[in-house]
Amino acid sequence: MKTSHDGSKPSKTHTIKPRELILSPHSRNGDHHEKQPTQITSEWAHPKNHEENTMPSQADDLLPGQRGAQMLDVCNGSFSLGHVSEEINLNSSEKIPHQDSNANRNKDGVLKKASVVQKVRNEPKDSPSKDVFLFWANKVSNSSKGSSTFPKLLQKSSTTAGTSSPALLPQEGLSLKENQTEKPQRKTRKDLFTDTNVFSHIDTHVLHVSQQLKSGHTTMSVQAIVPLITAKSQSKLEMVRAIWFWLCHNIEYDVDGFLGLSQKIHMPEQVLQTGRAVCSGYAHLCWEMCREAGLSSVEIPGFSRGPCARGGRQCQQQKSSHMWNAVQLEGQWWLLDACWGAGTVDTENRLFVPRHDDFFFLTNPEHFIETHWPEDPAWQLLQPPISWEDFEQRVFKTSEFFRLQLCLLSPNTSLLRTAHGEASVMLGSTHPTEFTYQLSKLQGTMTTEDVGTAHGMMTVSENSVTIKVIPPTKGLYDLMIFARHADSLDPYNWVCSYQILCLEPHTAEALPENPFHFWGLHQKVRDFGIEESSYKGELLVAPQGTLLLTLRTSRPLLASYELVNKDLDSTLSKKCLAARTEDKKLSCHVLCPFQGYYRLSVFVKDLGGTSFRNTANFLIRCLGPINQNELFPLGLSMHCGSGISSSGCGLSNPSHSDPIITTKLGKCNITFHARADVEVTASLSKDKVSSTEYPLERYVLVTHLKSKVSVCVVLPEPGVYRVGLFGRNKDRKEFVHICDYIVRCFSELCWPPFPKVYSLWRRGCVLLEPRTGLLQEQSWVRFRVKVPKAHRAVVLGGEKTALQLNPSSVWEGEVFSGAAGMRVRLAASFSPCCSSMEVLLEFEVGCSPPASTGRSG
Repeated sequence: MKTSHDGSKPSKTHTIKPRELILSPHSRNGDHHEKQPTQITSEWAHPKNHEENTMPSQADDLLPGQRGAQMLDVCNGSFSLGHVSEEINLNSSEKIPHQDSNANRNKDGVLKKASVVQKVRNEPKDSPSKDVFLFWANKVSNSSKGSSTFPKLLQKSSTTAGTSSPALLPQEGLSLKENQTEKPQRKTRKDLFTDTNVFSHIDTHVLHVSQQLKSGHTTMSVQAIVPLITAKSQSKLEMVRAIWFWLCHNIEYDVDGFLGLSQKIHMPEQVLQTGRAVCSGYAHLCWEMCREAGLSSVEIPGFSRGPCARGGRQCQQQKSSHMWNAVQLEGQWWLLDACWGAGTVDTENRLFVPRHDDFFFLTNPEHFIETHWPEDPAWQLLQPPISWEDFEQRVFKTSEFFRLQLCLLSPNTSLLRTAHGEASVMLGSTHPTEFTYQLSKLQGTMTTEDVGTAHGMMTVSENSVTIKVIPPTKGLYDLMIFARHADSLDPYNWVCSYQILCLEPHTAEALPENPFHFWGLHQKVRDFGIEESSYKGELLVAPQGTLLLTLRTSRPLLASYELVNKDLDSTLSKKCLAARTEDKKLSCHVLCPFQGYYRLSVFVKDLGGTSFRNTANFLIRCLGPINQNELFPLGLSMHCGSGISSSGCGLSNPSHSDPIITTKLGKCNITFHARADVEVTASLSKDKVSSTEYPLERYVLVTHLKSKVSVCVVLPEPGVYRVGLFGRNKDRKEFVHICDYIVRCFSELCWPPFPKVYSLWRRGCVLLEPRTGLLQEQSWVRFRVKVPKAHRAVVLGGEKTALQLNPSSVWEGEVFSGAAGMRVRLAASFSPCCSSMEVLLEFEVGCSPPASTGRSG
C-alpha cells in the first residue's frame, strides 16, 4: 500500500464488486484468503496471490517512505492499493482514460463527483470493501485540516474508475468518429522484437549481476540493484527486459505464504530481504524498479485463470485474485507478469519450481486476456473489452498454445455437453504439430484415473486436429490436450483444456487402445511418401469381415502393419494380415475374426531405412466376422505377391500379382519370367496338417526353363497354405526370401505328392510324365523328362530301364513300377567318360491308385 507524497491522503480506493466477492470470498473482517492450488505435473501451475485484489494509485500521491507502517494492515487484508509511476502525466495529451458509463454522468455528460462514495455506501453493511473504504475515508478526513481533500480524491477515483486506465484509448471529449479516425493501430510484440533471443546480452548481464549481488557485497535495495542490472541497456525496452528478467530469476514464489503457513511477503523491502514474494510482491517490486529506472508502469489487480490439481492430478483451471504490471513503451501500454514468468508451484511438496517463461513478457493483449482479467476492463488493452462472462467461459490455454501458434476452430467455450454421448473439439495449427490428449473423470473435487484413449478418437490433418470424446459414464470430465512440434523428441506440453458434461453415455463398444494418439493418416503423411489412401474417412466398415487397404506412394516404401482388437492376441493378429509391397503402392488384406472395433496401424520406412514410422491408424468396424479357419497362415512376410522384392530378384511378368490365390481344384501354377542367372526354390506350409504321410515340400515342384520359372502347387487337403519363394543368382550363393503367396482351397479334392527332388534337378529340367510322385504298383508307367546336358538317363526300380532321347530332346520310355513300397529313381549321367549316375527324382510305389488321375499338376 502506498501513501501520498504529501502524507495527507491515500491513493485511489478500489470497490470490490459483489460478483468478485462470490468468486473469491472475503472474510467478514475484510481478509481475502488464497485458495490452495495443488501440484501441476505439466509445470503450468502458476503462483497466484489471493491476498491482494488491489488497484494502482497515482505516483503524485505517493510517499515511499511512509508506505510500510501506515498501510500494512490494508495490504495484509488483501486491499494493498496499486499505483502509477510518477512519470505519467495525467494532464498531458496521453491522459490515462477511464472506464465509465452513462450511469456515472449527469444529463450534460459530466461525471458525477460522488459516484464511488455512493457505490460503496450502497454496498451491504458487512461488505469488506465498504468497511475498508470508509475506514480510510475517515482516516484521511480526520488527518486533513481542510474539507476539500477527500471530495477531490473521490472525484479523481471516479474519473479513473478505481484504477488508472491505459493511454492511447478513447479520451474524454472525443467523439467515437474522432476516436476511430485518430486512434493509431496498436503495435504487437513482434513489432517490438522478433523473439526474446535479441535480449541475450541483457539476460546474460543480468544473470552475471545476480551472482555478484548474491555474494553479499552489495546492499539489496531498489536503488542499488536497478543501475547494476540496466547498465547494458540501450533503450527503455531493454531496461524493462532487465528488470523483468531479474525478477524472474531472483525472486522465488512465497509458497508458505501462499498456502497460509506464514504471513505473505509482498512489500518490496521484504521481498528483497527474503528473495520471496506472492504475486503482489512481484508487482510492487516491479513497479518500484521501473520507477527507479524512469519507466512508466502500473500495477494491475484482477483475476487469473490458472490450472489446478485434484488428488495430485492435473485438471481444469481455477480463477483467483492476482496482480501483474503494465509498462509504457513507444507510446502504448504493454502487459507483463514476472510472477508467472518466474516458475511454477509444487504445492504437494511445498516447493517453488523455477521455470522461466518468456511468454509473460510484453504479452499481446489478445493472448494475455486468456489467463488475466483486470478489474478495470480498460487494462485489457482490447477494443471492445472482454466481459467477465466471456472470460469465465473461455477455453483455458497455456503459453505453449500460443508458442505453437495454435488456434481454436470449434468450439470456443470451455464447458461442452455431449450430444448422443459424444463431444468434439477442433484445433488448428500453422505448422506441423503432433497432438495427444488425456480424458479424466471428475468426482467432486477429485479426479479419477485417466479413462484412456479407448473413449476418444483423435484425427489429424496437415493443419488441424479433431478430438471426439465418448465418455463411458455420466458425469463431468476433464479433457486436456497436449502438443509438440512434429518430429520433436521433446515431451508433449499441455496447451489447452475443456470440461465435458456427459448427460447420457454412449452404449456402444469402447474403441481399441491407440498408443499413437491419432486416427487416420498422419498429418505429415506426404513427407513419409504416402500420396493417397483408399479410405479417407475416420471409420472403415468391414461388413463381411474382410478389407483391402491400399496406399499410393510417391516412392518405393516398406511397410508393416498392426491389427488390434480386445479379443485378438498377438499370434492370431498375425494371421489376419497379408501385405503387398509394390513400387509405388502398398496394400494390406485384413481379416476380422471377431465382431466389433479394430485398430489397424501402418508403419513405413524408405528402402534402406533404419526404423519404421507410424503413418496411419485406421478404425475398423467389423459387422460380420470371418471364420477363423479361413485366416491367413503364420509366417507371412511384408512381401506377399509380386512387388519390389520379386522384381529386385530378377522376376517379372507374374501369372499372379495378388498375394491371395483361391482354387477349387486344389492346385495352382505360379509363373514368372526370370533372368538367366536366377534360380528359384519354393516351400509350402500350413498351420495345421491332418495328414503327415508326406512332408509338405513334396507338394510343390519348381521348373526352370530358359526365361521362365514355374512353381506348381498341389494340396493334400483343404485349407489355407503359405507358398514361400526363395532365390539366388551368380552373385549370391545362398537362397534368400523373395515373397509369399497364400493359396486357399476348401474343396475336398486331395492330390498325391510330387516326386522327391534332388539338387541336380536344375535349370531346364522338366518332368512331363508322370506328374505325380506316387506310382501304382505292378503297372507300366510312361516316363518323359527333359534333362539338359545329360548323356544318359535311366529309371532304377525293380529293374533298370534306359530312357531314349527323342528328336525333341525329351528322354522317354516305359517303366514297370514293381511291388508296393518300392522306390523308383530317375538318374542321369552328365559326362561321357564317367559311368556313374546322379539321382534327380525319386518316386514311391503305392498299393492303391493315386487320388486323382495320376497327375499332380
